[in-house]
Amino acid sequence: MPTVLIGRDAQVDALLDTLASDLASLGVDVLRGPPAAGGHALVYDADRDGLLFAQADVAVFPSRHILPRALMTRAPRLHGIVSPTIGLDGVDLPAAKAMGIIVGHGAVPENVVSMAEATVMLILMLRYQPLRSRAVLQGTLPRPASTADARWARMAQGCTIGLAGFGRIGQAVAERLRGFGCTLLVADHPSLDRAAARRLDAQVLPWPTVLAHSDILSLHANVSPGGGTLLDAQALALMKPGACLVNTARGQLVDEAALHAALREGRLAGAALDTFAIEPLPADSPLRRLDTVFLTPHLVGQTRDMYAALQAACLENVTRILAGRLPLHCKNPEAEPAWRARLAARLPAGA
Repeated sequence: MPTVLIGRDAQVDALLDTLASDLASLGVDVLRGPPAAGGHALVYDADRDGLLFAQADVAVFPSRHILPRALMTRAPRLHGIVSPTIGLDGVDLPAAKAMGIIVGHGAVPENVVSMAEATVMLILMLRYQPLRSRAVLQGTLPRPASTADARWARMAQGCTIGLAGFGRIGQAVAERLRGFGCTLLVADHPSLDRAAARRLDAQVLPWPTVLAHSDILSLHANVSPGGGTLLDAQALALMKPGACLVNTARGQLVDEAALHAALREGRLAGAALDTFAIEPLPADSPLRRLDTVFLTPHLVGQTRDMYAALQAACLENVTRILAGRLPLHCKNPEAEPAWRARLAARLPAGA
């Protein structure tokens, strides 16, 4: 009987619980991992979790869970890892490839579309500031004078948008912003899809240049294990005065203390943040006290459509791996030869 280890995380517990029930009904032996403490990443520990991983054929855990390479080497049966969402921040992909462990994730189209639409919505909110208009309706803010200087809304057309990260979501954001007549800048990166940038009329420029010329900077980069902060105090100082920030990617990309200082001092005009270094965002975070910041609890793009697709894809990814087939959404297809060799080594002679 195959064994699947499924992690626990408050942000996706319902999805993982349903997966556990579905797999059990198929005759799969399901083990549950330790829960992640609220607001912090869970690092799997060889002493605490070694036995669990040693029994697992497939491990399922979200991006806030980190599986060290040392623990992977102590899991001889493990031949598949699945993230229920698109993020794979906690998986050492080079190690997985070297060991012949195939990796699947929730790269469903609904995820890309939902996050791209939500990002564009936040960009438009920063330009039009509907919360101010609502405050006028509620009587807590006076109606602005009939002059240009008194109006807070600004058109998206002609606005310069900088994108840091140009994968599927970044490209989907760019595709939607083209219709608004925005100028698109993309931060250069060795793995950048330059053909996609040309197709979407996006200018590829060095990171400091993107910072200096963007009216709104939108983050779509990943966080690699051991990776540093993308937007630290030095990078924030390079941003165009009066610019705004949108982060729907990863909280670890931003130095929140430095961002707060830039907003408080008026160097930046505003921010829309859906993700934070610690989640949920601590109640005493100074970001909560700024009226130039729009905060959402890592929820803004999580549509019904996306979660329906993630649930189905997660089950499909796991069952395919258990059946010796590549997952529906495979992150490291180049590992297939090593994966099949690992599978063959586990089979009894003559099987």
